[in-house]
Amino acid sequence: MTRSMAVFVSAALVAASAGSGSWARSSADGQSGGRGQAVGVAIPYSAGRALPDKAAGWARNPKITMFSPSSLWEHINGAAEQYLAFEFQDLATATYTRAAGGTATVEIYRMIDPVHAYGIYAQELSPAAARVAVGVEGRAGRNSLKFWSSDFYVKVLASSGSAVTQADLQALATAVAGGLGAPGKPPAQLAWFPRSALASLLTDSIKFIPVDALGQSMFANAFEAKYAGSPDPSTLVIVPFASVDGARGALAKYEAFLARPGKTPKKIAAPGDGGFTAQEGYYGLIVAVRSGSTLVISLGAESEARATALMSDAVTRLPATAPGTKGKGGMP
Repeated sequence: MTRSMAVFVSAALVAASAGSGSWARSSADGQSGGRGQAVGVAIPYSAGRALPDKAAGWARNPKITMFSPSSLWEHINGAAEQYLAFEFQDLATATYTRAAGGTATVEIYRMIDPVHAYGIYAQELSPAAARVAVGVEGRAGRNSLKFWSSDFYVKVLASSGSAVTQADLQALATAVAGGLGAPGKPPAQLAWFPRSALASLLTDSIKFIPVDALGQSMFANAFEAKYAGSPDPSTLVIVPFASVDGARGALAKYEAFLARPGKTPKKIAAPGDGGFTAQEGYYGLIVAVRSGSTLVISLGAESEARATALMSDAVTRLPATAPGTKGKGGMP
């Protein structure tokens, strides 16, 4: 997790169902729910369709186990809070076996919308994993394949020591993806970040920060990316707001937060509608500006000229009205 993302815990309890649309009360019926879940409440997709009985030589164990926000810790204790920060809704998981040998587990995490599904996928992405054509984007390692599609983040995990190839995992993942419906497209916000050779965007560095970006409670639904620099990469953070006044007020608060005795932030008139530069102990040079209802912030650039050149490019890419999300951060 990056320094700029703070975890929050969702208090909502989301009930879920599988297959024909209702919770099974016990695993004897083929499904089981995590502790504290309601029975008989429908969810907006069919876990039974997304977890087919048979696919590409794989056969599913009859039991589909599901978890809600309140019970997720039973499945991934220690990592549950990060999923809750990305507005996790429910999890359906099942085990598959191949007649030719090998077992694998499929985990379907439903998030609140595609942006949050992309966000948790990007947060866990391994740069060493190979790209695979599953969902909107997928990556495969030696014993795992992960992809995101629409509101879903999916993991296909081979059992330790299992005689399963990457092609076997991809065949199963493709079948699961087909049951989830149309995959959708990458978040429109990804296009905000400059990608020229001069900009030097680092591969796989664009992340979604749902709340508390840069440790600021007023910075929600932010995106950040890393750019090559000397001696270290710099970070570009883009934070959309619901209004110009909201963005203006957040910029003023951030400026006040960075003010130190003898180190008053310096006002600048551009890029965009202007802002300020400041020095901070952890990030070094900080340049922050407002462009309409959006803030663009550079952290750790080697020079103000480098920072403002990158920010100027980003400002030209911003839409008149930034797309919103369904997350609790909303549009600040």
